Amino acid sequence: MALKRALVVDDSKLARVALKKQLEEYDLSVALADSGEEALEYLKYHMVDVVFMDHIMPGIDGLEAVAAIKSNPLTATIPVMMYTSKEGEVYVSQARALGALDVLPKQVEPGVLFGMLLKLGLVRDRRAPTRDAAIEQSADTSYEAVGGEPPQEPVGMTISALLTRILEDQHSALRSDILGSHRNFAKQVANEVYERQNADRMSMLEEPPERYAGVAWPVLTVTFALALIVLGAMFLQVRAERDAVRQNLDSLMTVVESERSSSSALNEELVNDIGQERARSESAFRELLGVLTWTMNQSGAVYYDERPLNEVRTEQIRSLLLQLSNAGFQGTVRVESHLGEFCLTIDSAGIYQLAEPELPFTSCAYIGHPLDDSSLLSDRQTPSFEAFLAESPLVNGSGIDLDLIMRSRLDSVPRVPYPAEPESAGEWNQVAALNNRVEYSLLSDDSR
Repeated sequence: MALKRALVVDDSKLARVALKKQLEEYDLSVALADSGEEALEYLKYHMVDVVFMDHIMPGIDGLEAVAAIKSNPLTATIPVMMYTSKEGEVYVSQARALGALDVLPKQVEPGVLFGMLLKLGLVRDRRAPTRDAAIEQSADTSYEAVGGEPPQEPVGMTISALLTRILEDQHSALRSDILGSHRNFAKQVANEVYERQNADRMSMLEEPPERYAGVAWPVLTVTFALALIVLGAMFLQVRAERDAVRQNLDSLMTVVESERSSSSALNEELVNDIGQERARSESAFRELLGVLTWTMNQSGAVYYDERPLNEVRTEQIRSLLLQLSNAGFQGTVRVESHLGEFCLTIDSAGIYQLAEPELPFTSCAYIGHPLDDSSLLSDRQTPSFEAFLAESPLVNGSGIDLDLIMRSRLDSVPRVPYPAEPESAGEWNQVAALNNRVEYSLLSDDSR
């Protein structure tokens, strides 16, 4: 799991280091800045998950820095916490109005800091490991579904197996105790019968046989009948107890099945929630890419006699690739060079030149561009851009492909329609200058 990153902005070194130590206890990677200017410069090239901003600083103060962060589309979504000793409802309202998420005191309690980080999703609640484990299990199920790994068994299966095993052990122990008790009782009855028979035989031997001739068999018959009755009663008792245990087992199995169904429903709900959150995150990321593309295209116009891929474009593309790499973007950055159709005249040396703005449109000797028939990269790049393509690690090995397309006159697409009945060369060339441009588009791996 990648470390979450925080930026602490404070002109006091002691305050910066103190907050840094607190944040690192929650496994956050912490960067430091001692002024609002340094923080804004840092955010041009690095992405963070949260910013802690002091209020009173030399130069740009905390509130001005927050306003600058929230006005920039590339940093507007970063949560900002004001970290200051200043108090009062007016100050808190002003900070929130400028885009700050909340205001924390300089001497912030660990519990308050942890609660804020937990609310932002930057830490996990270690006091609820069972729930966290269940959520992580559900998250793994959702994200690993793409890789084809089978989902893990829900929690209810473990409870069911455990209860079934406990009930089986209790039933076996109860049955063994009952059977042992019955065997001991039967053995005791048999011993008493045997002793009674021995006593009767001894009495018969001591007295005349005629006295006991009619008594011995009825006694034996009654004794045997009593033994059968006792054994029958014991059998009925064992069967009743077995039926009671079986009924209890069925009831517990019903409870277990209900618990397993509830667990499965909870797992399904968690998977759906994670899927919806992932969809929202992907939508927000695509929206951010759209804003970034729109911003880059606002400065894409190229002068008539200027090479499109020059030193200025080199720095723009380097900055764009750096920000995309820090944000974890994987995909293609497409750069297209489109040609404008200019109103041209011929000078005394027979070379096409851009017509003067006040000349009538009918004075144009040619409508087009010097690179009309060329789609070669070498015709539109400077040596510095060529060196950038060959040497920069942002182009080679960053996971981002740079797709350069040089459009000729035939396949260049106008950004602004040309006037139907222009009166002057200047009116026509204003539109041609807008269409003579470099256009950026971002294609992520997920969208292709």
